[in-house]
Amino acid sequence: MMNSSPFRPTGLSLFLLLAWTGLTTAPAQEKQPPPDTEKKQIELERKQLELEKKQLDLQRRQLQLEEAARKELQLQETEKAVTMKLESDVLFDFGKAEIKPEAEQTLDKVGTVIAQFPEGRVRIEGHTDSKGSRKVNRELSKRRAEAVKDWLVKKKDIPESIITTVGFGEMKPAAPNASPDGRQQNRRVEITVEK
Repeated sequence: MMNSSPFRPTGLSLFLLLAWTGLTTAPAQEKQPPPDTEKKQIELERKQLELEKKQLDLQRRQLQLEEAARKELQLQETEKAVTMKLESDVLFDFGKAEIKPEAEQTLDKVGTVIAQFPEGRVRIEGHTDSKGSRKVNRELSKRRAEAVKDWLVKKKDIPESIITTVGFGEMKPAAPNASPDGRQQNRRVEITVEK
C-alpha cells in the first residue's frame, strides 16, 4: 500500500530542506561574536585604558619636572627671550671659576632649554658680590661666564658662535651687598636666550 502523504522527501529535496534550514539560522549565529573574540576585544580595551593612564602619568611627571627645572633655573620667559639665573655658589666654589661636578645636572637643564631655540642667540653674564677689588671681581665673573660657555659647547654641543659672554663683576647687584644673603644673590650667572 502506498503512503498517503502527498510529499515524500527525496535525497535532493532533503538536501535543499536542510540547506534552507541552515540558511535561516545562519544570520542569527553570525550576529553574535564568538566568546573568544569578545574576550579579546575587552582585553584590548583594558590595555588601551592602561596605556592612556600611563601617558597621563608621564605628562604629569613631565610638567612636574619642568616646574622643578623652572624654579631651579629661576627661569623667566618673555615674548622675546628666556632668562635663567644660576647662583654661583651652586656652580663654583667661592672665588673659583671651575665648574663643580655636582653643577653639571643644572647646566644640563640649561643646555636643554637653549636647544629649544636653535636660531636663538645666547648671552652669558657673570656677576659677583662686592667683596674684593673691582678688577678681581670683574675678571672672576668673566672667567665664570666663559666656563659656563665652554661646558655648554663641549657637553651639550651648543654652537660656540651663538654664545657671547661678559663679566660685570659687582657692577649690577641683584640685592644689597650689606648682608650675606644679599651677597649670595649677587654671586650669579645669568643666561639669556633670545628667541
